[in-house]
Amino acid sequence: MTEMKIDIHNHILPMKLPNLKERYGYGGFISLEHHEKGKARMMLDGRLFRVIDENCWSPEVRIREMDRTGVKMQVLSTVPVMFCYWAKPKDTLDLCQILNNDIAETVQKYPDRYERT
Repeated sequence: MTEMKIDIHNHILPMKLPNLKERYGYGGFISLEHHEKGKARMMLDGRLFRVIDENCWSPEVRIREMDRTGVKMQVLSTVPVMFCYWAKPKDTLDLCQILNNDIAETVQKYPDRYERT
């Protein structure tokens, strides 16, 4: 029997996010600033929240990392700061669709490597 290593706790973001403050008419949302190759700043209302590496948005980079560590599959979900529990329901629905569609596209492109929650 062959063992298959599945990593069940993984967060991923779209490479690009729309300007959510502009889209919804109020602030408090994360934006991404790609400031150098393979890195992006997660910004919250113009302030640095944290810097992320390309494995946070690139399924191809993640696959290379998975291969190096013997992981066959990852189960994907969004980054918790994107939940935006405080936002208006219609806006969170829209944001969920943006995030979930990105995850669904990744799973569809690489069905043997990714699954979604």
